[in-house]
Amino acid sequence: MGIVERRERLKIQVRSDIIKTAKDIAREDGWTAVSIRKIAEVIEYSPPILYEYFESKDKLLEAVRIEGFDYLQGEFIKIKGHFSNAEKQLVEVAQCIWNFAVENPEVFQVMFNIEGAFCDSKKVYSQTMNIKGNPVWEMISRVRPKAGELVTKTYYEWWCMTYGFISITMTTQPRYALAQAESVYMDSVRRFIKSLL
Repeated sequence: MGIVERRERLKIQVRSDIIKTAKDIAREDGWTAVSIRKIAEVIEYSPPILYEYFESKDKLLEAVRIEGFDYLQGEFIKIKGHFSNAEKQLVEVAQCIWNFAVENPEVFQVMFNIEGAFCDSKKVYSQTMNIKGNPVWEMISRVRPKAGELVTKTYYEWWCMTYGFISITMTTQPRYALAQAESVYMDSVRRFIKSLL
């Protein structure tokens, strides 16, 4: 391996370490406790080096947000390939979103600007909502094949129901109440899917 490749690999590793450390701090103390200086202390780099990777906390949060949506998109594609029935796919997608939020609350907070994790960038929303090649939009279009433009409207409603339900639950309910909230959420998802048929 040459020097250029080694440097590039090191850059990727340091960037990954910065993001991981930010998420670790947020999981323990909340996003308001995360700062470039605090991350630098933990990973033992000087703040100016970290600013070479992320010029601000907002840029760091944007990277976390993108990572979260990219991960979910990959899972949705796997679900689409694994199950042939579109209704079952949507149930699995909803469960996947729930599981992700419960297992990675600090990432979900950044994805939706909750619990002090404010990120100004909205670029990833437009990319994720884009219907071209969107597995969830395609699942909905299979449930509502004759709905035409209503598919996009229904996709927006799906977003509001799934992500909105979880966001509201996370911000208003204590952590121990999530187990009870999950069954309410999944019942709502199933009713929503039935309403499309």
